[in-house]
Amino acid sequence: MMTPNRPRKILLATDMSCRCDRALDRAVQLAQEWEAELIAAYVIDPAQTHQFRFDRTPASWRRLPSPVDRMKWRLKRDLGPAAESIRILVEEGEPAEVLLAIAAREGCDLIVTGIARDETLGRFFLGNTVNRLVRGSPAPVLVVHDRAVRHYRDIVIGTDFSEASLQALLTTSSWFPTAALTLFHGYDVPFSGYLDEQDFKRDLGAMEKNLGTKFLADDRVDDRLRDRTDVIIEHGSAERFSATMSRISMSI
Repeated sequence: MMTPNRPRKILLATDMSCRCDRALDRAVQLAQEWEAELIAAYVIDPAQTHQFRFDRTPASWRRLPSPVDRMKWRLKRDLGPAAESIRILVEEGEPAEVLLAIAAREGCDLIVTGIARDETLGRFFLGNTVNRLVRGSPAPVLVVHDRAVRHYRDIVIGTDFSEASLQALLTTSSWFPTAALTLFHGYDVPFSGYLDEQDFKRDLGAMEKNLGTKFLADDRVDDRLRDRTDVIIEHGSAERFSATMSRISMSI
């Protein structure tokens, strides 16, 4: 079985907010675990640097440092001792466009970032920049929500049993070879209320079992991967899926 290589370059996309501190901790942990190069990138609004483009005053204590220099200093400060092993990039432009360009230019295998906003009731928002990264990046994007208190040990993988889903399983297995994996598939059956409940449940159960068995029977899935992969299939509403997910022990 051919397995995807672990990431050799990780891009940390940060906006220097407290929400990205968790992404920073996770990116450092993954880079150390995989012995990968870590690049921390911050994109600055060109409007903030406009006045410095035409300022020819020699550098001195009277002149404020440029926004680019200030952000590099802040990144080094926040990274602490880890800064010695992290390459720091501060560039100007539209955040999503610049970050995608950096990832492509540097050949990054993974982009790590944080959420845009978190609310008391448990909802969280990715934000426009993260949405554009997820949609536009050919490399996987890891959006960090929780603190990096330990390595990823229980991972849930959303699946539709397609070839793309199989690649997601193989990649996750390669990147996290000791983690317990769960494939989760959720779907809604139109007009299920008009079907005989007993026959409906029996037929669905047989179909669901067959789907999972056939998916894991692929030649690219070895016995070790099958043994550490569970399959959960749910039908019903989005609320039911959320309730099921809340009962599953998972770190990502």
